[in-house]
Parts: sequence; structure tokens; C-alpha cells
Amino acid sequence: MRTTGAFTLHVEPATEAMPARVSIVLTGAVADAKGILHVTPDCMTLDELESCINGLQDELDVPGAEARRTFDASTGYA
Repeated sequence: MRTTGAFTLHVEPATEAMPARVSIVLTGAVADAKGILHVTPDCMTLDELESCINGLQDELDVPGAEARRTFDASTGYA
């Protein structure tokens, strides 16, 4: 697994029987008292929430690029 902020890219390398597989998991996520996993802090305004969403999108670009390299390498198009 590779850690990038709130997210980790989990890579299952290609084998003879299966192609490469990847998934994105939350890093160190701990459920609150109600069992809810939060990926942002509590936001009091729409601007705060949109800022958090933009940050999450930026963070997801990193594992997305890593996944692209993984799939390219497993298909020989790298």
C-alpha cells in the first residue's frame, strides 16, 4: 500500500491468472460514536465544504496517477 494523505492506493499486482487490481482505501479511518467514517472535518459553511471537496479531489489525483502507471505497466503500454 502507498499512503497519500487521507487515502491509500492498494495494489494487487498482475499474475498469470488475474490482471492487476487496485482500490483506494481510507488511511487510519476511525468511526465516530455513531459508526460514521468522516473524510472531512465538520464544515459550517458551503465554502468550507467545497474547500474540503477540492482538497479530496486533489488528494485522489495522486493514487489515480499511481493506478494509471500500474495498469499501464501491467498491459505493457508504459
